[in-house]
Order: sequence, then structure tokens, then C-alpha cells
Amino acid sequence: MADLSQSIMRTNPMFVIEHVIENLAPPLRELVAYLSVSSQSEALDFFSHVEQSLGTVTTEDELLEVFIMMSMMAFQGFRLDTIASMLADQILAQSEQVSHAFSADSSSVN
Repeated sequence: MADLSQSIMRTNPMFVIEHVIENLAPPLRELVAYLSVSSQSEALDFFSHVEQSLGTVTTEDELLEVFIMMSMMAFQGFRLDTIASMLADQILAQSEQVSHAFSADSSSVN
């Protein structure tokens, strides 16, 4: 996501949204698939909801809602095993990159 320039983000927000979904959906799908066979039902419910929400995103505001939902993971009270934790960390790291790209000051020099 960091490779998308601010001008592209401003002039073609749908391209950006589609790009973000293309990058986040596969690892999120992998995490949900793993959770479905690993007896982590609370985490499965949470990430299934995130995955479903990501699949319906059409605006920047809806994408922001998905990021806010993911940021609430730490407050859900479930514990992830090592593999699920690693997958979730990858998703959160990608989300953080997207968040930084959206909030970057357009007046800064890259």
C-alpha cells in the first residue's frame, strides 16, 4: 500500500479501496480458515465478521470501519494460538500501513 502515491489516493479512491481489499482479503481468509479448524470459536466469530465486513466495503468510511473493528481485537478477550497470532499480526501490520498511507500529510515530500 505504501507504493500508492497521495495523488492516486485522492483522484481514484475506488482503485485504492480495491487494492486494499485485494491485499487484506487473502490473509484474512487464511486466518478464518485456520480458526475454523483450530477450536478458537470466539476468534473465528470475530474474524469472520471482519472478513464479511471487508467483503462489502465500497467507500473509504466503510474501510475505516473495518480497520476500527480490527483494532478492537485486543479487547475481545480471546487468546490466539501461535499460528493464529502470527496471521493476525500480519493482517494488522498491513492495516497499519494502509492507515498510515491514508493519514499521510499530502504536503510532505516522499
